[in-house]
Amino acid sequence: MKIKALLLCITLSNMVFANPSIAVIDFDSGDYCTAQKAAIMTDLFRNELIRSGRADIVDRRNMDRIIAEMRFQMSDWANPSRVKQIGLMIGADYLMTGNFDMLGDNLYLVVQMLDIETARAVYSARLILASWEEYDWKVQGFAGEFIRKIPAENIFTGTWTASLLHDGLIDHYTITFTGANRCSVQVSSLENGRETFGEGQGVYAYDGNILKITAVLRNSTIPHIHSIQWASVIAIVEGSQSFNILVKPSSASNTQVRLTFTRE
Repeated sequence: MKIKALLLCITLSNMVFANPSIAVIDFDSGDYCTAQKAAIMTDLFRNELIRSGRADIVDRRNMDRIIAEMRFQMSDWANPSRVKQIGLMIGADYLMTGNFDMLGDNLYLVVQMLDIETARAVYSARLILASWEEYDWKVQGFAGEFIRKIPAENIFTGTWTASLLHDGLIDHYTITFTGANRCSVQVSSLENGRETFGEGQGVYAYDGNILKITAVLRNSTIPHIHSIQWASVIAIVEGSQSFNILVKPSSASNTQVRLTFTRE
C-alpha cells in the first residue's frame, strides 16, 4: 500500500455539500379530483421544495418517462423492491407521493416521503381542505413540514485517506463511509522498511459537531493498532475536500494527535 506524505496543515475550505435528490410523484387524484387538478397541486408543492434550496428536485419530464418505461403502477408503492428500483432509476435519494381522500365535507391530502435505500417512510403528514381554494395559501406551510424533515446529506459518504507520522512510524488510513452509518477501514504501518496491515468493519456517527468512529481490525499485524475508537470535534467549512480529527496513534495511547483526511 502506497504511503502518502503526512498532511500537516488543515485545509477546510472546499468541502462539498450536496443537497439530497427528491422526486415528487404526481399526487394520485383518486375519485375526488381530476388528474389535471392533482398535477397542478403537485407542481405547487414541488415549487415550494425548490424555493427552499434544501433539495435537488428531479426533473418531472425525465421522471415521467422512466416511470412509463418501467410500467410502474400505483400498486407498486407497496412493494419496497419496486420503490427502490424506481428511485435508483430516477436518481433520487427520496420519493414523495400523495393521495386524496374525502371525509365528510373535507378533502384530505396525505403525503409521505420515502427513503430510497430502505423504502421506508421518513415522514408523513396530511392536509385538511374545506375547499380547493384553501390549498393555494396552505401549501407553503404544508410543504414546509417536509422541508424541515429532509435529512441532511451525508457529507462523509465515500473514501477518505490520511497519513500520520509518529514515533518513527508512518501509519496510513483508508476509510470508506457508507450512507448506512457503516464504514470499512484499511490501515498500513511502515517502520524501518517493514510494512504491516490491518482491516476491519465499523460504524460511525456525526451529529454536526462530533464525529465518532469505532472499528475492530481483523487479523491485524500492526503491533500498535488493533482497533479504532475515535470521538472528536471536527471543523468542516463549505467547499472543502478534507477534514481533521483528533485520534490516538495507538490502541494503548492516552494522548491524541491531529489527523487530516482527504477525499479520494
